[in-house]
Amino acid sequence: MGLLARLLSEDTAKSVVAVACESLNELVQDVGPAALLPRLPAIVEATVALATNAAPCQTLLGADEEDGDDDDGDHDNVLMDNVADLCGGLCKVAGDKIGADAADALFRAFSRFAQPGRPASDRAMAMGCFAELCVELPPPLAAERHFATLQPLFSAACRDPSPAVTRNAAFGLGALCKAAPVPARAVVAEALQALYPLVAKADAAPEERRSADRAAADNALAAMCRICVGDPASAPVDQVLGLVLPQLPLCEDAGENATVVEFLVVLAATGHAALATHADAVRRALAQCLQQEKIDEKPACDQAAALLQQLGGAPA
Repeated sequence: MGLLARLLSEDTAKSVVAVACESLNELVQDVGPAALLPRLPAIVEATVALATNAAPCQTLLGADEEDGDDDDGDHDNVLMDNVADLCGGLCKVAGDKIGADAADALFRAFSRFAQPGRPASDRAMAMGCFAELCVELPPPLAAERHFATLQPLFSAACRDPSPAVTRNAAFGLGALCKAAPVPARAVVAEALQALYPLVAKADAAPEERRSADRAAADNALAAMCRICVGDPASAPVDQVLGLVLPQLPLCEDAGENATVVEFLVVLAATGHAALATHADAVRRALAQCLQQEKIDEKPACDQAAALLQQLGGAPA
């Protein structure tokens, strides 16, 4: 781990640093927090330097200098995507041990990529990175602390012309509101209004954009579910169910079917009246998801089967 960390902060070749980021991310997932924490400050510092274009491989004459990384141009895809992945991996393993100062530094470092004038690949990377921070870090360090900045950022990005950006923005908006339900309560209607056009857009998408727009729509539908899970008592659950259930199973991003199942299980556990209102549609949707094997996670699959039986549906 020490060698890889030094490569991040000292090597002058982008290709070497890109591989080091990928290897370090895999290593920290394997060894866990006990081995990571002693080196965490140095690794975070190196990650921030890379995200702000200040690492030796970006500022010195290196072995692959000709690849360049102009601050006003597109980021080096391999290097910066690996840096963003490392950022999420560090937060996943370190959790609250990363601390507020380091978390703030990571948010600031990647914020330049979210600017409207940046290329779509940069904007998509920034949205994905911010979304992962909301998922992996405790709310006081991420979702709650940065809600006032992230909520309008994600909502605006849902109107981006790039489906890669809107897909990540939709995921981020749902993750943010789920992790910070108290501040989200005041913006639920606004958040849902930002997400709904992605579903309508996918339904009318031309053939060449259908897959990409459908993936963004799947994330938007899952985000609606996450928003309702964060505060089912005050969210417009009935309307969300009416929109989500006919779209199941989600196919372009089938992993999000587990998110919908979590939403339905929460409604059942709390005895939410909307579940009874939509019982027939829920039974059909769950049966289709199970029969088509569209729920990737076994715990969610088991929960879906149990809920289907609870609602009087035939076992899949």
